[in-house]
Amino acid sequence: MSDPLTVAIVIGYFIVTFAIGVYAVKRVKTAEHYFGAHKLFGTIVTSVAAFASIMSGFGFVGGPGLVYALGATSLWITLAAPLGFGLGWFVIGKRVRLIAEVRPMATLPDLAAARFKSEAVRGLLAISLVLGVIAYLGTQVMAGGYVVSGLLGVDLETAIVIIFGITMIYTAVAGMAASILTDFFQGLIMLIAAIGVLFFALMLTGGTEGLFTTIGQKDPILIDPLGRGTWVLVLMWFFVFALGGLGQPHLATKFYALRSYKDLKWGALISGGSYMLSSLLWIFVGYAALWLVIGGKIPALQKPDQAAIAFLSQLPAWMSAVVYAGLLAAIMSTASGFIAIGTAALVRDLPMALGKEIEHAKQVWWGRIVTVLLTIFAVLFGYYGKYLVAILGALGWGYFASATLPLLAIGLNWKRATREGAIASLITALVLNIGFLIYEKILGMKLPYALPSYAVSIIAALLVMIFVSLLTRGAAEEDIDPDIRAAIEA
Repeated sequence: MSDPLTVAIVIGYFIVTFAIGVYAVKRVKTAEHYFGAHKLFGTIVTSVAAFASIMSGFGFVGGPGLVYALGATSLWITLAAPLGFGLGWFVIGKRVRLIAEVRPMATLPDLAAARFKSEAVRGLLAISLVLGVIAYLGTQVMAGGYVVSGLLGVDLETAIVIIFGITMIYTAVAGMAASILTDFFQGLIMLIAAIGVLFFALMLTGGTEGLFTTIGQKDPILIDPLGRGTWVLVLMWFFVFALGGLGQPHLATKFYALRSYKDLKWGALISGGSYMLSSLLWIFVGYAALWLVIGGKIPALQKPDQAAIAFLSQLPAWMSAVVYAGLLAAIMSTASGFIAIGTAALVRDLPMALGKEIEHAKQVWWGRIVTVLLTIFAVLFGYYGKYLVAILGALGWGYFASATLPLLAIGLNWKRATREGAIASLITALVLNIGFLIYEKILGMKLPYALPSYAVSIIAALLVMIFVSLLTRGAAEEDIDPDIRAAIEA
């Protein structure tokens, strides 16, 4: 169990997060509010929430681990992701907001069905989202449980119940409205943690000169812009995280929450800047851990992902507690968003796709029930799934990007994109991601030149969308509804 100060800070974080999440129910008046937080928040809240939902626990644990293992290679991700935020707000956010002005939108399948005039597109996208949500949540169960268990000194099962029980309750009560409002608070915690880490890392290592000189003398490749990676890997990462971010549902759904189309103006700067600032934690924790090992202050790490824990052991207890609160915030902010997205797909989108739409007034109550059931299922799956969870966890980020990027980036900006192209693209993304999962995780094989499989899936889905659209005509050009066409042309 951690020291009393750390325990107090973590418990305080849980209490404030829970209170904010439950408070959000006051804003929920319609199903659109519950599933999409439709026009409920301003620029600052929505922008910080968008950043928080993307900067998941990976940024606090996986990111420093990549720096420790590869050096500067992963820094290309931290350069590409803020660019992706900017593109998202202008390439997708503008269209989403314009369409939301004239139609009661709440989910991405709502948007896809309106653009392509197809319940099949709605259904396929909803299925893709549910599969991705379960895969993601399953991987976070053990990660969140181990963190809380170590901090509070409780057993793993109790820790899982604490972190996901709190997230489940406030998400069930107020849906996406709770997710966004708590994401805003959690994003602020993450930014405070990042600034604190930068200060203590530089103080511990003697500043940037002392930090990078020591590392460069031991192994110059670690501070080379390419690091231990290859140009193919760097270019693929830059492409995937700059463009793939446009296809992340937990970012795209945030645009519904903006009160006004005019709020887009500063959103890209705030969310992209917040991500870049929080990336300082990613960068300096990884390099500080390397500095500690090279200087003989700590033994070499058995696993790169231990870099964050190794660095935190050198900080004052109160600062470590703030960073751990930031880690919990990163896990919970992304989890609540995915729970809300998965619930909306099951309660709103799949029934609509099957022609069995639930009565509008009852959607919120069904949403609360399904939120509880979905969270419990994901927790049980994550706890008992073991090997299957490890396999499905590989779907993750790239799967969402390949499934939704063509529909959003191309479908909302190119009038020639067709219904048939959207369906073919969704099927391609699903088949390729599952195929690569089997190829790499079960058969143990790799693509040539260290190509990331998710990058190949994204490129293939985009090309299929374009190629099939050029050969077909459904829901394209003049066949697009006038209000949707006006949004595309704006």
